[in-house]
This record gives sequence, C-alpha cells and structure tokens, in this order.
Amino acid sequence: MGLLIPIRSLSPDSSNYPAGIHKGHPAGLPAIDTDLLPDNIKWNTTIFGVLGSMVIWQAQAKPLLSIPIPVIQSSIIVTASEAKTASPGLACPVPVIVPATDLATVSDPERTVLHDDAPPTDTEVTTEANSDPVIDQSWLQNDDNQEAVTATTWKAMTFTPATNHTIRGVRLALYGSSVGSITVSIRATSGGLPTGGDLCSGTLDGSQLNGTFDGKVYDISLGAGTALTAGTVYAIVVRTASGTLNWRSSAAGYDRGNKCSSTNSGASWTADANRELLFQEFGDNSLDVPATPSPTAVGDGLYIGNSTPFDYVDVWVNQAGVGTYTITWKYYNGVSWLPLTLSSDGDRSNSWKRPGRHTVFFNRPVDWAITSILTYALYWVKAEVTAYTSQATQPILGRVWIGAY
Repeated sequence: MGLLIPIRSLSPDSSNYPAGIHKGHPAGLPAIDTDLLPDNIKWNTTIFGVLGSMVIWQAQAKPLLSIPIPVIQSSIIVTASEAKTASPGLACPVPVIVPATDLATVSDPERTVLHDDAPPTDTEVTTEANSDPVIDQSWLQNDDNQEAVTATTWKAMTFTPATNHTIRGVRLALYGSSVGSITVSIRATSGGLPTGGDLCSGTLDGSQLNGTFDGKVYDISLGAGTALTAGTVYAIVVRTASGTLNWRSSAAGYDRGNKCSSTNSGASWTADANRELLFQEFGDNSLDVPATPSPTAVGDGLYIGNSTPFDYVDVWVNQAGVGTYTITWKYYNGVSWLPLTLSSDGDRSNSWKRPGRHTVFFNRPVDWAITSILTYALYWVKAEVTAYTSQATQPILGRVWIGAY
C-alpha cells in the first residue's frame, strides 16, 4: 500500500501555504507575486525570469568652500608720475565660507618716540608730526625721454615759484650706471638761463641709482636752502663727478620754465623751449624728530607705535645721517625685541643716510605683543642702532607715518 501525498496549488490571493506538494501556478511566480514586475527590479537583473528595468538616480549637493589665493604685490614707490602702490608682501588669507569682513583701519594717530636708553628716559613724543615739505613747483609727468649729464655736460631746469619760500630740497627722476657723486644746486637766471654761483646745493651718491629707468625719483636735500621770491625765475642745475647720469624729460608742458644745457661745465648755456626736465621743489618744514640720539650708541633708536598692528612705516629724512652705524628694525614679542622680516621690495631707509621719503615694509609678526613705552601701551616697532662706530651728522626726520592693510 503506497503513501498518498496531495498536490496543492498556490493562490496569489493567499499567504497560506498548506502542506503537500506545491505545483505552483500555471502563469509562473509573477502571477502569484504581483510586485515581481520589471519596474521593481534593478535594470539588467533577472529574477525568476523577469528582466528588471528600474534605474535609480541620485543627486547630492555639497557646500562650496572658497579658498582665497595668496598674492604678492609691489612695494610702495613714488614714481615719476607720483603714482603709488602698496603691499605687505605675501598675503595668505584664511579660507572662509562666509563673506569676509573689511579690515580695520588705523584708529589712532601715530606716535613716534625717541629714546636714549632702555627703558627710555630722555624721550620726545609727537602725537602727529605735521611737517610735510611744502611743494611749490612740480613737473613729474609725460616723461618720454632722458637727457645725459656728465662732468662737463650740465643740465638745468628753470622754474618760477608761485610763493615766497625757502627751498629745502628737490625731487628728480634720475638713473644711470657707474655714476659718481651728483651735485644739485639752485642758481639765479638771466634771460631765462642760469647765471652766477650756487645759491645753495646738495649731493646724492650716484651709486644708489638703477642702471635703467624704473620710474623712481630721488630726493636731494639742499641743507639750509635759500630764500626764493615769487615770480622770479630760478634754475635747478645738475652735474656729476663721473659717469653718465640720465635725467628724465618730457615734451614742453610746464609753463613756468624749461630745459637748459651747457657743454662747458656751466660757463655758457642754451635754452630748449620744447623740452622739460622732470622735477619737484619743496620748501620749509620743521626738523622735529631726530632718528637717533646725539651722541648715540648700540641699543638706541626710534620707537614707532600704534594701538592696532600695522604693516609699514613711511618716513621723510630731512637731514641725512653721516657716519658708520647700522639700523635694524625690530618688534616686541612679549619677551624680547626681535628683528622684523622686511619685505624684499621695501626701502630699508639706508640707516637714515639718504634724504627724502622712504617706506619700510615688513611682514606683520604673528607674535607681536603690546608693550608700554612711556606709559603708552601700543604695538611698537623699533629702528635700533645695532652697530656703531661714529656719527658725524645726526639724522633728522621731518615726518613719520604708519600704514595698515
């Protein structure tokens, strides 16, 4: 006698699976499971004979991180057209997602402090050194050529002051290689040509010049100067001890003077009404800030401070220092005074040994600390005498600025 096993059919309408042999459904599994459709099966996948056609699309949005690119800009330079650009050197901004805020400006007037010891005892403090040279006549534009100056070929630019004043210096657009000492003087004129001897004069070391013109101008101090009368024509006369000096020029445009030339060391002159030589002449200012004490010694120097950090120091040297000494720019880190890292495109001011305007750029120290000098708790930098042999002439500053980015 055999075993009888019933054969059962599955129904898509029931989840009941009774015991026995299941013969399935004549239409196959899809007829039982109504969800087993191509739209519910991954594309190109077959399940129980059903080929899938489902495609899943995904999209994801991510926030955008803005990373500023470090940049290097040029130094501050007074050019022949009086243009000026500023930069602290290499700037590495911190990446941000929110818009950046404006940088703070210098909030307080600058202070300059001269000291003779550490801590300072005999000190001069100026809240504002309002002693900029007063420029009377100026032609620093449209330069397109140059005039050669040698030991025998002299050049002059005549000018007519608009006001009575004592001329204290001139600014000239110069360049040249292997140039010796340059002498600049003021002379009277007759018939629009230089005449007589020097009314006042000053010198510039020609070795400081660049061999090619790069837009720079140079300030030559004329010492005590000479009194000029408004409406009277005078001449700026330039000659050099050796080499060939180039003085930048332009087509005629300055209506209060013109270029003059001499080929016999100033014995006779000819005028050229079609050309001008680039110049500025400036007058009185107060010699109010000694850059070093007199006498000076290693460790002495000039303190310059502000209530917020800054990035450069601008100075006007009225009287150039003469001597054998070295100036090093330093900052205070909370423990000691350390050398600043000066920008490669900044002017080291030649230890105050060259007259005129100079800008000293430095990289703002990350560990710069506030300290008190004569009760002023500020961020200070110090132009310190770090080597000293002699100082025949004390350097005098007419004005000191600071700047921040």
